[in-house]
Amino acid sequence: MPSTRFQRKSTIRRHEQEITDRQAVEEILRKAVVCRIGLADDNTPYIVPVCFGYEDGSIYLHSSPHGHKIDIIQRNKNVCFEVDVDVEMIPAPEACKWSVKYRSVIGFGKAAVIENEEEKIRALNIIMEHYSGRSDHEYSPHSLEKAAIIRIQIQSMTGKSSKQ
Repeated sequence: MPSTRFQRKSTIRRHEQEITDRQAVEEILRKAVVCRIGLADDNTPYIVPVCFGYEDGSIYLHSSPHGHKIDIIQRNKNVCFEVDVDVEMIPAPEACKWSVKYRSVIGFGKAAVIENEEEKIRALNIIMEHYSGRSDHEYSPHSLEKAAIIRIQIQSMTGKSSKQ
């Protein structure tokens, strides 16, 4: 496994909720269905939910080669991401006492569009394995040409679990 730093200076206010075990954090990444990536377009935040795959300290995303997300990444490679699993509302008798049960990961990294065809195929297989359990897919030249694959090299990430 690469030497990706596991945590940045913790921003978690309730430290008892922090997940410090890297395997537990990676299990959340493997279980999550949607990844939300946050981008900065000049001084305007932009967040988008995406399908993804995770392997060896990187998150891989499938995208159209054109659009706002790609335009922003070409100008600013700094991104953040968030995934969550096991989300459940916990009702309470009083309105402000409701809570949410969850496990989540928030991370930061650098995004880059993959141009090399072999790397694109490897990344697509990582994404497809995340959802299908299989990594032996075939892709037409047309599909490869129409797809942009983004790799986020994770620089840091933290996990959190509610204690409900």
